[in-house]
Amino acid sequence: MFRARRHHRFDSRTPGRRTAPALAALFAALVCLVSLSSSSATARGEHRPAESLPTVVRTTGGAVRGDSAGGVRRFDGVRYGRAPVGDLRWRPPVAAAAWKGVRDTRAPGADCVQTAAAWRPAAASTDEDCLFLNVWTPAEQPFGGALPVTVFFHGGGFVNGSGTDIDPVSYVRAGGIVVTVNYRLGALGWLTLPGLDTDTGQGTSGNYGLLDQELALKWVKANAAAFGGDPSKVMVTGQSAGAESICALLASPSAAGLFQRAAMESSLRCAVNTRTTAQTAGAAFTEAADCAGTGARAVACLRAKSPVEILDAQRSAGSWRPVVDGTVLPRSPTDAFATGRFHKMPVLIGSTQNEAGAFVYEQYDLTSHPVTPAQYESAVRASYGTDAEAVLAHYPPARYSSAGQALAAVRSDSGFSCPKLAHAGALAAHSAATYVYEFRDTTAPLRSYQLVPPSFALGTQHSAELLYLWGAPALTPLSGVQRALADEMADYWQHFAETGTLSPPGLPRIAAYTAGAPTEVAFTSHGSAAVSDESAAHQCAFWSTLA
Repeated sequence: MFRARRHHRFDSRTPGRRTAPALAALFAALVCLVSLSSSSATARGEHRPAESLPTVVRTTGGAVRGDSAGGVRRFDGVRYGRAPVGDLRWRPPVAAAAWKGVRDTRAPGADCVQTAAAWRPAAASTDEDCLFLNVWTPAEQPFGGALPVTVFFHGGGFVNGSGTDIDPVSYVRAGGIVVTVNYRLGALGWLTLPGLDTDTGQGTSGNYGLLDQELALKWVKANAAAFGGDPSKVMVTGQSAGAESICALLASPSAAGLFQRAAMESSLRCAVNTRTTAQTAGAAFTEAADCAGTGARAVACLRAKSPVEILDAQRSAGSWRPVVDGTVLPRSPTDAFATGRFHKMPVLIGSTQNEAGAFVYEQYDLTSHPVTPAQYESAVRASYGTDAEAVLAHYPPARYSSAGQALAAVRSDSGFSCPKLAHAGALAAHSAATYVYEFRDTTAPLRSYQLVPPSFALGTQHSAELLYLWGAPALTPLSGVQRALADEMADYWQHFAETGTLSPPGLPRIAAYTAGAPTEVAFTSHGSAAVSDESAAHQCAFWSTLA
């Protein structure tokens, strides 16, 4: 059953004592009024009562058949782009061809080409025919009509992941529509070469994964209404590489008008490759693939390679992420935010309290042994060069429960929390509607792959919030208290998707963020709270002196 969103609920009021005749008269009048209002609203097509929605929906390309169970309609494996194979490999995506009849969309499409990864319970994929998306909606049309649409882009470092990495049933039951998207990964999504620059006639190459995302957003805009969504209220959200994709979408001219809200989870530094870096890495990749060169011959050679051969070469060479190509991405997101040359809209940007804990765990605890004090010092010196002495003095291991926790604190503060606040300040300087959050539930379950006991607390690690908002797999299900926090987080996200603000009734109202008056929402083990302590907690003043 559709659960009314918290900001749509109405307070009940206990009526005063009335006599039976008066109550009867009042009741009759109310019945008449409701009947007239309902008839009038129905005639205008407004405020229809909840009704079951069909499992066959007609899209712009043709009809699709999904499933409906447990209060949720689901359409999996909806094709939005043609298979990017043969001559379409390393070219901008082409919209899917229309079809006749009803296409079955009750099973996910193939994941894009990738190796297996410990953090996701899925096999490797060698199928390039992967430009599919998945749609979740409430099974009943809610009172009030069209819903905002949330489009989620998965993480995975631009080399792993798919739209099926999350299962947002709870979010959808609470009153949201969610679309998840597959986009090209690794070399197939981001390769940049001079031979590819001339191949398309545009003088640029790379960013195929970003163009896939934009094509998916065009599909959402054209088809949102058919699924009960509001095409004027599309929010893009994503985690890790998905959030970095949103950084790029905000700065990409060709993404203009495709979405109206943006929410970034753990967006690191909004990292991109320069054109020079990308082409140098691309040349190294062609060498590894036994297609030496960077011109037309190398491109033809690469197009003849199998996905397995592409993955083999990718293991030893390449750098895969969005590229500042002068066209799809004219400038880096960081520069775009600083100069105000991005799509102005409400933006929500956040992170977890101990982002780097997951990476320290994977590098040390999971594969060998916990971080030793000597390894901590060595890692800091390798990462921070001439600033290493200052970092070691500011983050002495004795202050922490272990050397692993110290290393996680250094990397979380410098690589996640402080860059996030810098992005928020830049966005706020050009757009008032910028909001910041931090996930702080230290009791959060470990991820499904974290079977080796960690040597330090991982509760608020990278990806910890995914289980709460999006139903990502974990070792244990959420407790009742954790579920209550998850519901609050969903209320904030859905209120933001609908209004562009963080003020759902019944929860702390969060003011827009500015560098001069920073306010954040903290999702803690005790619920949601308005805070203004992130900069101090993560030593951002110290890191600003090293920038």
